[in-house]
Amino acid sequence: MPGLSLDPEGYSPFMLRRAVVSTLDSFALNLARLPVAELSLVLTGYEMRRLEGHYELPRASILTSLVVFDEAHLYAEPWLEGETPFSRLYLSTVLPILRDTRTPVVVETATMSTKLTESIAATTGATVLAVCRSCNRCGKGWKCIPDTAFEEENMFDWKTVILKTSSEAIRLAVDHAEAGRKVLYAVNTVGSALKTYRELRAMLGEENVVLVHGRLAQRDREEAIKKIERAKVVVATQVVEAGVDVDAEVLVTEAAAPSSLAQRAGRLCRSQRTAEKCRSDPPIVAIYVPNTLHPYGSIAVETVKTVKQLVEARRVGIEWRLLDDNGGRKSFRHLVEAHEAVGLEVEQPRAKLLAYRRLLANVVASALGDPRPARMLIEQFCSLVRGTALVHLAAPLNEGYDFLEAPLDWLRARGRWKSLLNCSNGICNVIGIGYAGEEPEVVEAQAPARDVEAMLANCSSYLRTYYKLLENLSKDTGARLHTIALALREDAYTPGIGLKTL
Repeated sequence: MPGLSLDPEGYSPFMLRRAVVSTLDSFALNLARLPVAELSLVLTGYEMRRLEGHYELPRASILTSLVVFDEAHLYAEPWLEGETPFSRLYLSTVLPILRDTRTPVVVETATMSTKLTESIAATTGATVLAVCRSCNRCGKGWKCIPDTAFEEENMFDWKTVILKTSSEAIRLAVDHAEAGRKVLYAVNTVGSALKTYRELRAMLGEENVVLVHGRLAQRDREEAIKKIERAKVVVATQVVEAGVDVDAEVLVTEAAAPSSLAQRAGRLCRSQRTAEKCRSDPPIVAIYVPNTLHPYGSIAVETVKTVKQLVEARRVGIEWRLLDDNGGRKSFRHLVEAHEAVGLEVEQPRAKLLAYRRLLANVVASALGDPRPARMLIEQFCSLVRGTALVHLAAPLNEGYDFLEAPLDWLRARGRWKSLLNCSNGICNVIGIGYAGEEPEVVEAQAPARDVEAMLANCSSYLRTYYKLLENLSKDTGARLHTIALALREDAYTPGIGLKTL
């Protein structure tokens, strides 16, 4: 079957290769006896209703491997009060099990608070290794590893400024771009990214500004990334904090959590060529408070107050790259410690979250047993590591479709899906991706609008309806579909710009 093949591109959904790079979502599903390659079969079972999938293949691979969790600062999210920190709940449940099975684990990041770092270390029985001279923690359970060469290569005379308005931020970005400096303009929402992009494009020309955000379809995102090197200004959302290679000299950014600010600043002075320019003309980090504080809430405002106090009142600079204080500059770690001091454990979890943790622990820790709790887990919570599901969407192009994802909660809010999806007269267009033979193909099909509405009603019903619809469409088309995407209206997606924000 397709899921068991090892294609030349290196795709290995069962994680059977020597080295596998995976999203946290896929890792979590495979460990919980829900193999991603056979998830549709597991949740529908087709006619027999008994197919459980080859779930021990990826589990055995994980439990006999070195597991590396990268960009671990993301586990401190979400920032808004009342939102469920599923990634922390997941790690606090799974890490002790990996410890007990003697599975070696590495958790790494440059921007995680001491409290979260030591909480993870205590849970796993691990040693904290830090590339720094002291980090103010050496000799207190931390092993510090100085790297003089790294320090010398990454020591810059950072200039941090607080701006009052977005208009001032736009002007600063344009001035530096016209002076020949590469500018990264980082914002917190797609709506803000679109507004900023249009303003800068009008002032600098379309060929000099590139837009990157999470609601670009795959081909558009690939094209945008190709344009980054020659663009004068890169306008981006949080996607720039991990997985997008930007090498700028000036950062203009909306206020955010300290770890996010440090990750954005980490996109400055990266290459040897740009680093040399940053030594002669210091890198700039310019921060302003946007009108909308989502998704960081008050932590963004409080962080700016702390930065302003350090920079303006105490005349102390911010060291945005190194973990140690550097001369008259305080390391960004002081901001992280002041505003992101959360541990791995979630205080006073609600009854539903306690049920999630117990069910997850039972599924992951059991070597053998009834696999039905695994199905129950994914059907009740949609995702094991986030509070919502990601819905596959298909954007129509001149030739075929391009694909993207959007959060279920966002599509459902204010009935957005009714304005975005290609539905009329009780029928919605859907695009199936699967195998009619040995090669993957795209299949156009239709589904009752009531089924699509039921699928988008809430998290609990999403997967049940999704895989029932997948099963029915597979029968109707005669193709072995493994994914379906809801087709967008032609005016719902603009190439190069992305999905309408509404």
